[in-house]
Amino acid sequence: MTQPEPAGRTMASFQEQVQQRTGLNDATETERLTRATLRALSERLAAGQLNDLEPALPPELREELYRFDGRAVSFDRDTFLDQVSGEVDTVDIDEVERRVRAVFEVLLQWAPGEEIEDTIAQLPPDLAEMFR
Repeated sequence: MTQPEPAGRTMASFQEQVQQRTGLNDATETERLTRATLRALSERLAAGQLNDLEPALPPELREELYRFDGRAVSFDRDTFLDQVSGEVDTVDIDEVERRVRAVFEVLLQWAPGEEIEDTIAQLPPDLAEMFR
């Protein structure tokens, strides 16, 4: 039997917080941004860290952490942003960065502090900086 999600830890709540930070009015685009950001992040993290982050996310987003084989791939901020831009409605890299930072801000609020620190520790400095 699965435990119910804590109050407020729903997909709608996560997406609403991302929308507030990005100013996006399109729920579909907000979801694409969120999923693309989490997929790109998950590709950069080791499997153990993905397992630790999973409980912080609404169930609908947890699958995005496991699209890869759990072996971290080394890439920098520009590659990360380019990967996300291929899945969203803009290729303006500054706008993509602003939106990705918004997803990271929400993740910072949802995940326990120690998990965020462990996540950031696995990222290259230029990508880790986007969490701050």
